[in-house]
Formats: sequence, structure tokens, C-alpha cells
Amino acid sequence: MDEILDICHSILVQTPGVSRVIVADKTGLTIANVSRFEFNLRDLDAMGAISSAVYLASEQQGSNVGLSEMNMLVAEFKGGKIMIASCGSAVLCVFTDNDVALGMARMTINKAAKSIEDILNKRISQSSSLDHIGSLEAALESDIQSLPDNVEEEDEFLTDLQSALKELEHF
Repeated sequence: MDEILDICHSILVQTPGVSRVIVADKTGLTIANVSRFEFNLRDLDAMGAISSAVYLASEQQGSNVGLSEMNMLVAEFKGGKIMIASCGSAVLCVFTDNDVALGMARMTINKAAKSIEDILNKRISQSSSLDHIGSLEAALESDIQSLPDNVEEEDEFLTDLQSALKELEHF
């Protein structure tokens, strides 16, 4: 998740007025975060969970009235803004001061959200491939166990194939 952490850090550094960036999955679990200030980890988890829930509720509300897909949620407070954008299976939450350049922040957040979504989709795709490899390995193991006794268990081809499948699991 270093790639996602790097994206969060670049938002913090490149966008004046941003004080905190959190990426949480849509169940509310924190994936990555950066902040200009220290804060309690429980607060961090709560912020990610609340941001995710608020985004999903707002998205549902817009869907109920036919507003199509939601791009970003911006909540304005006396002390700053919270901007939340979808990243596919996650949300990107950016906490800002009042004097943030809103247009620049929106552009940065949209670009970052797309990059994070691509990274997460790639990871999901790789995970699915690994599941498939595990299934292939299990089938191969089953086939090997069902071989007649007169077939050598140390067949070089099957041993090499098993080794290759085990190596693929490490990716």
C-alpha cells in the first residue's frame, strides 16, 4: 500500500490548506493516512469509518432522486472542509482549512481518487489470479495423489510444475 500512501502524501504536500488525508474502504477500515498533525489512532479510524458511511449515505440519497453517480461530497464547516471522493471500493477523505483553493483541491482529489482506484483494482485482480493459481495447485495435488502406485512420485515435470505454482503464490 506504499503507492496509496505516496498519493496521500503528495496531496498533503502539494495542496496548501490540506491538513489530513485518509483512504478508507467502504466498510470504514482505514487503508492509508497522512496528517500534518498527530492525532489519536481511534480518532483516525472513526474519521475513516464516518467519512465512508456519510459518502455511501449521500450516494444512496442521490441515487434515490435520480442524480446518477456521485463524484465528490464536500462538507463545509466554520473551521474547514471535508472532501470525500470515491476510489472504487474505497473513499478518499481530505480535511482542509477554510482557505484551501477549492478548485485546485477538487482537481487534485479527483486525479488522486482515480489513481487509487486503479491501484486497488490492480490488487484485486492480482488477488483473483492468486486464488485461481491456488485452485490449480489444489487440483494438481489431487491429480498427483490419484496417480496409480506404479507411477513415480518424483516425476520431474510434476515437481517442477508444483514448484512454479508455489513461486507464483509469492507474487
